[in-house]
Amino acid sequence: MENDPRIPSHDFYIKNIAHVLRYQIDQKLAAYHVTEPQVRLLGHIQGGQKAGHEISRKYLSEAMQISGPSVTSLLNSLEKNGFIIRTSGLEDGRTMQIDLTEKASDVMKDTMDMLYEISDALLAGFSEGEKCIFLELLKRVYENAGQGSHI
Repeated sequence: MENDPRIPSHDFYIKNIAHVLRYQIDQKLAAYHVTEPQVRLLGHIQGGQKAGHEISRKYLSEAMQISGPSVTSLLNSLEKNGFIIRTSGLEDGRTMQIDLTEKASDVMKDTMDMLYEISDALLAGFSEGEKCIFLELLKRVYENAGQGSHI
C-alpha cells in the first residue's frame, strides 16, 4: 500500500493518541502534585517490591529506560513530597531501601482507577472480540518497539 499524503499514516495516530493520553493523565495527576514519570517510577518500585526485587537505582534506571541521574532526581522529588522513604539497605549500608508511603499507595490506587477510566473511554463502542484483537495488535507493536511484554 503506497503512502497517500492526503491520508494520515499510522505514525500520525500513534503520536497524537500518545499526546492526548499524556495530556489527560497530566491534567488528572496535577491534583496530586505528581508527574507522570514520578507515578511510573512509583509503579516500578511497587511492582519490583511485589516481585521480590531489590530496588536499586540501577534496577529503576533499567526498568524506566532513563539515566541514573534522572532516577535520582525523580527519587529526590518523590522523597521531598512525601511519596517515598529512603533508608540504608538492610544487608549492605551502601544500598538503599525505598518504601512507598501511604500517600504514594493512595496515588497509585487512584491512578489505576484513572487509567481504567481512560481505557474504558478509549475502547467505547468496541466489541469484546475487537478489544481482544486490538490488545494482541498492541502487544505486537510493543514488542516491535523492542519491549518484551511482561504482561
